Amino acid sequence: MIDQIKLSLDSNPNLSDEMRDMIYGLTVVFNKTFPEVRLKNLSEKLKTLKINKVSRFAQSRVVNYVPATNSIEFNLDELVKGHDVKHLLMYSLLQVITSNGNNTGFDEDHKYEALNAGYTEILASNLVGNESENQYFAPEAVEANIIGIMVGADTMRDAYFYNKPSAIFNALKEAGVELWAICLQRILKK
Repeated sequence: MIDQIKLSLDSNPNLSDEMRDMIYGLTVVFNKTFPEVRLKNLSEKLKTLKINKVSRFAQSRVVNYVPATNSIEFNLDELVKGHDVKHLLMYSLLQVITSNGNNTGFDEDHKYEALNAGYTEILASNLVGNESENQYFAPEAVEANIIGIMVGADTMRDAYFYNKPSAIFNALKEAGVELWAICLQRILKK
């Protein structure tokens, strides 16, 4: 599939050679870490992906993937503040990989945006680091990490890459029953 990714990138007239090389390199890093994740969706999206520079009036975030237009938008006013572009591009690439209609990752009609942003941030940091002092979605990453501890890394990963936030809530419900039982046992022992 990595060869297909290269072909898809090469066929995209919207990207510079430098951007194609960066995206390809990040995809290789991703694939080495998550070889079980299918990249067919990414391969299709890369054929028409656009990278747009927008003003702070169009978007407040430093970077955002817009599934409806299949574009990654960089806010130039924010970008000049010293963000790690490789980290931001990996963050966006994760959104492209997990895009499903107008949703990405856990996000389901904008219901789980914070969880989605936090977990995407964790993955991007683990895959390529962040050489900037600017943290992108740091509080959301802490919250996603706490939820990940409660439900387990496998559940978080599968729910994210296969767009199934219900798996997290089912795992939380199961964990909650166990936690309630432990709390009740402790109360009865006092």
